[in-house]
Amino acid sequence: MNEARHPSEADIAATADAVAGRALVEARVAQCTPEEQAAFWEAVGRCFGGGAPPDMQADD
Repeated sequence: MNEARHPSEADIAATADAVAGRALVEARVAQCTPEEQAAFWEAVGRCFGGGAPPDMQADD
């Protein structure tokens, strides 16, 4: 019997569409002021229950 494969979050994040989308978000966030970036990640946290992924957080 074949069991349905449930891709992991890492599998999905590695798809071409996800990689391209992340690059667009990173480029746009990089153009924002620190205040705009903080507001963006606050909104992400409210919507999705988290903030910036560790590799996308600004260096303090």
